[in-house]
Amino acid sequence: MIYYTGHAKGRIILRGITHEMIKNALMKPDKIGIGYQSRSLVFKKFSRGTIKVVFVKKKMSYIIVSVIWELINKNKN
Repeated sequence: MIYYTGHAKGRIILRGITHEMIKNALMKPDKIGIGYQSRSLVFKKFSRGTIKVVFVKKKMSYIIVSVIWELINKNKN
């Protein structure tokens, strides 16, 4: 089961990210990581770019905290 915080719901609308994209990122991430306050991160590339999903895993559910279009710095050394 996937639950969304109020903040996440607002970001989904603002950033034009679908629930299906989030589910896809959670089930088949391209990259995983740990973020602020030990929250889990998954990254998934789509035709429009890469999304970062910030979430907390609780037993059989995910609590989505935020969703962000990840900016890629192509000038990085």
